[in-house]
Amino acid sequence: MRIVSMPRASVFGYGLCLALGALGTGCMADGSIGKDEAINEALPAIAVSVPAAAQAAVVPAAQTGVKVQDRSHDNDNPDNTLYALYQVVNTSASAVPLSSFTMRYWFTNESPSDPLEFNCDWAQVNCSNITAGFVVLSPARSKANTYLEISFRAGAGSVAAGQNSGEIQTRVHHVNWSNFNTTETYSFISDPSFVYKDTQTVTLYQNGALIWGVEPTP
Repeated sequence: MRIVSMPRASVFGYGLCLALGALGTGCMADGSIGKDEAINEALPAIAVSVPAAAQAAVVPAAQTGVKVQDRSHDNDNPDNTLYALYQVVNTSASAVPLSSFTMRYWFTNESPSDPLEFNCDWAQVNCSNITAGFVVLSPARSKANTYLEISFRAGAGSVAAGQNSGEIQTRVHHVNWSNFNTTETYSFISDPSFVYKDTQTVTLYQNGALIWGVEPTP
C-alpha cells in the first residue's frame, strides 16, 4: 500500500484489493491525507462478476431506517466530470456507525484506457475518513459498466437517530479528462432544483447487504 500525506494522494495497483472490497471484505484502495484536504485517487478499475447472491432484494428504509439522498450539481452532457453530493439519512431511533455502510455510484465508462480518478472535495465527516474504489462489471448492466464504491473509516463516527451524515462532496473524472455521456450513467442525477432528494440509483449496503436503492438491471 502506498499512503501519501499530501493534498494529492494517488493509489495504484490495488486490483485484488478492489475485487475483495466489492465482495464485502472491507479491503479497499485508499489514500490518507491531512484534515480538511481533498482526497484525490487515481485508481485502477478491475473486472468483477458480481454473484447473484449479492443482488439481494431491497429492504425498504421504513425497516432499516437508513437511506441515501443526493443532489444535482452539474447537468451538462457530455461532461468530463461526474459530480455527486450525498448525505446518509438515519430515520431510525438508534445511532448507526458509518463504518458499517458502503455506497455505490453506477456509471458507464466510455474511455477505459484513460484511468479514472476519485476526488473527495469536502465532507462534514472529513474526507480523510472516506475511501473509494472502482469496479468494472462483467457483464455490464443497463447504463453501467463500472461502479464507484465509497466506504467510511471508523473516524467518520455515527449518524445519530433522526440526523444525517452531512454533505459529502465527490467527483469522478478521467486522468486525461475524457468525457462521460451522462445520459448513459445510471446514478447520474439531472435536477435543476439542486436540492437533496431520496435517490434510488445510488445504492446503500450495510455490512455487505443491500438496504437501500435499486441496482441497475443486467
